Amino acid sequence: MRPEVAVGSAGAVIVLVAAVLFGLRRRRKRPAPGVPAVHGDVPREPLSAVRRAALLARIEDAFGAGRFCVLLGGNGVGKTHLAAAYARDSRSPVVWVAAEAPGNAVLAYAELAGAAGSDAEAAARAGLAWLDGLDDAVVVFDGATDPDALNRWLPARCRVLVTTTVPDFEILGGTVLVGGFDEAEATRFLGARAGGEPDEATEATSDVARELGCLPLALAQAGALIRRQGLAGYLDRRPHTPPLEREPGETHPACVEDTTLAALRMVAARDSRALVIAELLAVLASRGTRRALVHRAGPDPVAVDAALAGLADASLAEFDVRGGTVVMHRLTQRAVLGRLHAEERLAPALDQAFDVVEGGDAEVDLADHAAALWRHFRALPSASLTPRLGRILRLRRHSVDVLADAGALAQARALGREVLADHHAYLPAGHEDTALAARSLYRAGERVPRAG
Repeated sequence: MRPEVAVGSAGAVIVLVAAVLFGLRRRRKRPAPGVPAVHGDVPREPLSAVRRAALLARIEDAFGAGRFCVLLGGNGVGKTHLAAAYARDSRSPVVWVAAEAPGNAVLAYAELAGAAGSDAEAAARAGLAWLDGLDDAVVVFDGATDPDALNRWLPARCRVLVTTTVPDFEILGGTVLVGGFDEAEATRFLGARAGGEPDEATEATSDVARELGCLPLALAQAGALIRRQGLAGYLDRRPHTPPLEREPGETHPACVEDTTLAALRMVAARDSRALVIAELLAVLASRGTRRALVHRAGPDPVAVDAALAGLADASLAEFDVRGGTVVMHRLTQRAVLGRLHAEERLAPALDQAFDVVEGGDAEVDLADHAAALWRHFRALPSASLTPRLGRILRLRRHSVDVLADAGALAQARALGREVLADHHAYLPAGHEDTALAARSLYRAGERVPRAG
């Protein structure tokens, strides 16, 4: 064989091998069949959204320097929507995790592996391994609160985007501080949400924007009010309620809660069902509620959807990109809860939530909703506790069973121990419901010593 022929053949083989390797690499980038490119409840883009290009560029810079980016800031500054904008723009696979409860990461990864009814933790490890096998995938942990609990489920190769109010997450690196809009952005956004031209600004709207701390959430709710009432009506009718108890580090103006409650009154005046739905969302888990579950508030899905549309139009609630989950922001939840406490109507709001959650499908989000209802139950006056004790304890036992049936055994055991301890604390010795709590813990795979 002539030398030039041998060289040409060798070159062809090299080109062929390179093409095969490139093809394998390209195939590795694609999500598995049946797994969506975006997995989880990514929020929709809000009306008149302000594209925060400088912050999005800082996210890219953080990922250029490492695998982690932490969006750190107070409530209502737009961290979640900033992360959602990044996720919606991404050409890579995205997994969105509502991370206030760290166990949600287990369930999200397990769903990637198609783990219904199996050992969720083993399936989560398989799902995480598959995700780490993809090139350039992104996992978003939205609303993370506990770095130690989350650390166990951080991917090894994927990029990780965290939204949080907790400075401890800065240890991951790549921190981007997120505040409210600047005054020019805030004024344009408020004007657009109020129905004016985006670039139309007045001294009065600038004053309102400053008064609301330039917080995107408060501006969106104020914009809905101004659109219906006019600026003068907004300024005249807004009451000044006593400031709610703040979480550590929260510095937003007290008029933010005033604006939320004024927006709720406006929506409820047009559709009384909206108030019922808002109070339901306020006492359920902040991670969001399946629309199908909210439908159980009745009287029928059409009426509920109309009420949800009114709440969403006033930025009191919002949907994910697929429309199957509705979320009420934590600040909005707290304003509505403050109203329920002040009017001594928390107990009937919890009764309504019990009716909705007890009759719904046994989904794993039951544990989050039951935990939220338990927190609110414990804040009731003592006279309101006893009539509802059996109901809330039954709901908590059921949440242990649902987690166990879903294969989330570690979560079920941890919750089961807590629930059993609460039965011992709240019920007399030897109560039959305590035995049922012990049985739920046993179903989760833990041996429970016999009493006595």
